[in-house]
Amino acid sequence: MIRLEALTGHHDRNGFDCGVLPLNLWLQQTALQHQGKGISRTFVAVPADEPAAHAWAQSGYDVEANSILGFYALASAFVLCDDLPAKQAKRFPRQIPVTRLGRLAIRADMQGQGLGRLLLADAVHRARSAAQAVGSAGLFVDAKNAAAARFYQHYGFLPASGQPLKLFFPLG
Repeated sequence: MIRLEALTGHHDRNGFDCGVLPLNLWLQQTALQHQGKGISRTFVAVPADEPAAHAWAQSGYDVEANSILGFYALASAFVLCDDLPAKQAKRFPRQIPVTRLGRLAIRADMQGQGLGRLLLADAVHRARSAAQAVGSAGLFVDAKNAAAARFYQHYGFLPASGQPLKLFFPLG
């Protein structure tokens, strides 16, 4: 019932509300610009097709075929070993290439239903695929708060030493 695809101009960015204004504004005003400039790539969860959108609507959600149910963004980056968990930092030189998970958000009325897990799994898959082509030691995320950090840790992300909101998921 859900399809994951790259963000385009036909998606309804203005109809998305995750309950966190900076994330909403970034999706509405910045994501497509960054994508066009090659700064980051944003991937969105949308209804798989018109019948899926209709089924969501029948279930009480305000959803159309171009509605964004959730999104995440990926970018290439470098991090210092100081920003890695101690065990990981020993394996690498001072600065390493990573894939940065810049943002991940779910519509407020759809949170807690497993969509975040689906988006994170897709992000890890895409990061692994990219690492095969260009090299990346792992997926790196700056969690917004302790609850977000726990979410990432539940799926295998490791907190940096003394920096519990900086998390690393080794790809190799």
